[in-house]
Amino acid sequence: AQGHAAAKIELLLDDASQYAFFVPPPAHWSALQHLKTDVGSGLNKALAALEEANLKKGMEDVLKHINFNRKVGQKPMSDETLVDFIQHFNDIPLANDDFEFPDLLGAAYEYLIKYFADSAGKKGGEFYTPAEVVRLLVELIEPAAGHEIYDPTCGSGGMLIQSKQYVEESGGDARNVHLFGQEDNGGTWSICKMNMILHGAGGADIRNDDTLKNPLHLSKEAELRSFDRVIANPPFSQNYSRKEMKFPQRFHTFMPEGGKKADLMFVQHMVASLKQNGKMAVVMPHGVLFRGGEERACRK
Repeated sequence: AQGHAAAKIELLLDDASQYAFFVPPPAHWSALQHLKTDVGSGLNKALAALEEANLKKGMEDVLKHINFNRKVGQKPMSDETLVDFIQHFNDIPLANDDFEFPDLLGAAYEYLIKYFADSAGKKGGEFYTPAEVVRLLVELIEPAAGHEIYDPTCGSGGMLIQSKQYVEESGGDARNVHLFGQEDNGGTWSICKMNMILHGAGGADIRNDDTLKNPLHLSKEAELRSFDRVIANPPFSQNYSRKEMKFPQRFHTFMPEGGKKADLMFVQHMVASLKQNGKMAVVMPHGVLFRGGEERACRK
C-alpha cells in the first residue's frame, strides 16, 4: 500500500496541470547546480524546457531567446564564470518562507528594471515609468475588482501591475482583475511578460506589435475592444504611417505624417478603447497643450 501511495504521489508531482508553473526535470536546480562543462548550453536547454512546459501560462517566447553562449566582446562567458553565477544563487534561500513579503521576487525584478532604465539614460523611458508617476495615474482611475484594464504601450508592465496592486490594497479581489497590454519592442515585451509572471499576473494578455498600426485586442466581432480602465505612458514624438494602418476610424484627426508628433494619435486610440463609463489616464509631453495645426483641431 505504501508503494502504491508513493507511485501515486510521483505521478502527481509529474503532472504539469497541478501547478501554476511546472518545472520539468531538465530545468530542475539539481540538474543545473552540478554543471561544469558547456555550462551555457546547459542553461539554455533548461530555459527552453521551462518555456516549453509553460507555453499556455504566459511564458511563450519569454525565455528561449536568452542565450548564455552569446559573445560578450569577442568571446562568450567562460564555464568558470557561469559556474560561479550558479553557485552564487545556490547560496541564496529562495523558498517562500524565506521572503520578507510574498511579492519579494516581483519587487526585485522591478528594481532591476529600474536600474536598467537609469543606466540606459533617456532611452529608459521606453520600458520604465517612475513608480510615483504610475501611482498617481492609478489613483486617478481607481481600478476595482471586475475591471478590464488596458495599457496600449505597456513597456515592462508597471502600470498594469500597480493597477492590480491598488485593487488589492483597496480590499478588492485582485484575482478578479483582468490585465491587457500591447508593446511594440520585442525585448521589452518579453521583460513585461516575465514581470507579470513574477507578480502573480501570468494570465495577463500581453501582445507584441505596433498599437497605432495594428491593435491586437479585438472583440468577438473583430472590432476594437473597449475596456473599463485605460492607462498609458506612450512614446513621445513618435513617427507613424497611415499605410496598412488597421482601424483608421479610431482617429477623427490625423497628425502630420513624418512629423514625429503621434502623441495625440495615442490619446485618440485610448479614447476609442474606452467603455462609455470608463476612466483613462495618460502621460503626455507638454507640447500637445499648445501646438497648432492638426493638434489644435484634435484638442478641440
